[in-house]
Amino acid sequence: MVDFNPNQIVNGSSELFKTLAISPFENNLNILKQKFPRVAGLILEAKPSSDEATIVDTAEGPAVFLNGIPLDHPDKPATAALAWATRSLGEDRYKEAKNIIIYGFGAGYHVDAFLKQSKARIIVIEPSIEALKAAISVRDLRSVFLALKDLCVGRDFYPENLPDGIELIIRPQSQSSNLEHCHKVKTIAFSKRGFTALHPKVGILGPLQGGTLPIAGYCERGLGLIKQRTHAMDVSGFAPGYHEFSKFLKQDQRKSVLEGHYLQMLSTMLVESLTEHPVDILLCMAQAPISGAALQELRRRGVITVLWFVEDYLRFTYWREMAKYYDFVFTIQKGPCIDAIRAAGAGEVHYLPLGADPYVHTPLTLSPEDKQRWGSPISFVGAGYHNRQHVFANLMQYPVKLWGTEWPTCKPFSDMVQESGRRLAPEEYVKIFNATDININLHSSAERNDVDPFGDFVNPRTFELAACGAFQLVDNRSLLAENFEPGKEVATFQNSADLKEKLNYYIDRPEERAQMAALSRKRVLKDHTYEARLKQMLAYIFGTKFEHLREREILNPWTNLIRRAEKHPELLDRCKVAYDRGELPKLDGLVADIMTGKGKLSDTEKKLLFLHHIKSQIVSMKKEGGH
Repeated sequence: MVDFNPNQIVNGSSELFKTLAISPFENNLNILKQKFPRVAGLILEAKPSSDEATIVDTAEGPAVFLNGIPLDHPDKPATAALAWATRSLGEDRYKEAKNIIIYGFGAGYHVDAFLKQSKARIIVIEPSIEALKAAISVRDLRSVFLALKDLCVGRDFYPENLPDGIELIIRPQSQSSNLEHCHKVKTIAFSKRGFTALHPKVGILGPLQGGTLPIAGYCERGLGLIKQRTHAMDVSGFAPGYHEFSKFLKQDQRKSVLEGHYLQMLSTMLVESLTEHPVDILLCMAQAPISGAALQELRRRGVITVLWFVEDYLRFTYWREMAKYYDFVFTIQKGPCIDAIRAAGAGEVHYLPLGADPYVHTPLTLSPEDKQRWGSPISFVGAGYHNRQHVFANLMQYPVKLWGTEWPTCKPFSDMVQESGRRLAPEEYVKIFNATDININLHSSAERNDVDPFGDFVNPRTFELAACGAFQLVDNRSLLAENFEPGKEVATFQNSADLKEKLNYYIDRPEERAQMAALSRKRVLKDHTYEARLKQMLAYIFGTKFEHLREREILNPWTNLIRRAEKHPELLDRCKVAYDRGELPKLDGLVADIMTGKGKLSDTEKKLLFLHHIKSQIVSMKKEGGH
C-alpha cells in the first residue's frame, strides 16, 4: 500500500506538487466530506490492504496504476479518456439514458469527460479505496465530485435503490482487477435495468411426475406477478404412457432402453414446440424430460438454458451428466454442492432456496367435515422414507396422522397412514396444514435412521407450512436459520427424543403455537415467495446475459411490428397486449382475443378480422387446390 500525502514524492511527481499551493488531497477531501461523507470516512480510516496504488506522470497528467495495472491510459490518459467517453456516448443506450453508472474511477479523466458531454446523472463505482486515494492526491477533482450524483467506493459496497433508466458502463481495466465485485455490480445494475428494458419470454418445463411437478405452476404464477412473459409446458400428461412399458416388459434392461426412447421422443417434441413458440429463456425444473442434445440445440439457437435443481445433489446425481448443458443451475444447497455442479460444466451455479405460493399456500376456513377428514392434533405429509419410518414408529402413543406414499402397510403404520397412502394434490395437503395443531416437518435422509445432523437444504414444506399460517416442528437444518429464526418463527428439534419433548411442550400451548405461526407467515410473505425467488433468479440471468437478451429483443419480429404500429394507437395497444400474452407476431395472434370477445367492434378490430378472413380463405383455396 502507498500512503499518499502532499509531501511525498511518488514516481517523479515532485514537480507537480511544487506547483500546488494547497494539497489536492485536502481540497478533494473537503469536498468529499460535504458531498460523500461515507467515502471521506473510508479514505481517512482505510486499513492496510493488498492493493498497491502508484502514480505515473505523463505529458497529459498523472495516471493511476493499481497492482501494476494501468487504470488510465499509461501515455495519454486525458486524450484516451475523452475518446472513450465520446465513443460510448455515441451509442443510443448511453445517449438516451437518464442515469449512467461508470464502473472504475482511475484518475477521473473519463468521468470528467462523461460529465461534460452527457445530460445523464452520473454514478461512479470505484472498488479500490487505494486507487481513489491516489487519484485525489495528485489531481484537483472537486468539480467532478460536485457534479456526480453518487460515488460508491470499496469492494464490500454495492449500489442500492437504483433509479430507473440506468445504464452501466464498465472500464475494462477496473473490471480485470475486480472480477467478482464487478460481476455482483453487474447483477445489481442489469437486474434493475433488465426488469424495465428487457421483455424475454420464459419457457417453463416441469417433470413428468413427482413432488417438483407443482413447482412449475408456482413458477409460472410467480413470473406473471413480476410481469414476465411465459410459455408453460406441462408434460405430465405423458406420464401414464411412460408407465405403460411395465405392462409389456419385465426385464429392467429392455424397459430402460424403451424408456430412454420415450424420453428422447419427448425431447424432440419439446424442441419442435419451441420452434413454433420460441422462448428466450428455458427454465427446467428438476427431472424435466429433456435430453442434453435438445438443450444443446436450443443453446445453439440462442436460448438461455436454466435448471432449478431442487433436490439433494448427493442422492440425485443426474446433474453429473446434465450440468454442462445448462447456462445456469440454481441449487437449494451451498458449498460442496455448488462446487461439484460447477466442476461438472455448468455455466453459472447459484444458491436459490425454494419458497411458497401464497395463492395456493394460504390460511383456510374449513368446514366441520373438512376438519374431521383432514385434521389431527399431529400430522405429517410426505413420503415414507426409511428415516421417517424409524422416527414415526416410535410415536405410536401420540395421535399422529401420516399422509403420503411409500409407507409400510404393517403396524403401527396401518393405524397411522391415511387414505391408503395415496399421493395428495396441493389443495389437499394445504387443508391438512390448516387443520393440524402440530405439523411435523421431518426432512428425508438416505443414510440415517433418525434426524440427519448434517442436513443442509430446506424443503418446500417448510415455506408452505409457514405461508399457511400453520405451526410446524421442523428438524434443524444448517441453512434453516438463513430463512427463519429458530425458536421465534419456527420450532425445531434435533432428534427423536427432542421431538417427543417438543410435542409434549407445544401440544398444550395453543397461544405460543399461534404466535409463532403468525411470525413465520409474516416472514415467508416478506422474503420467501416464488415471486421473490424468480426475481432473484432473473437478476442473476440479467446480470450475465443482459446484452445477449437485448440483442435477441432487437431482432425479435415483434419489436419491428410494435415500432411500425406506433402511429396507430389502437393497433399499438393491441400489438402490446398480444405480445405480453405471448402470441406469435402474426395476424392470428392479433385477433385471438377479438374472436372470443364481446361488444361492438372498433374500426381497427373490423380491419384485422377482415384481413384474417381473407387469409383464411386463401389458405382454404390452397388446400383445395392441392387436392
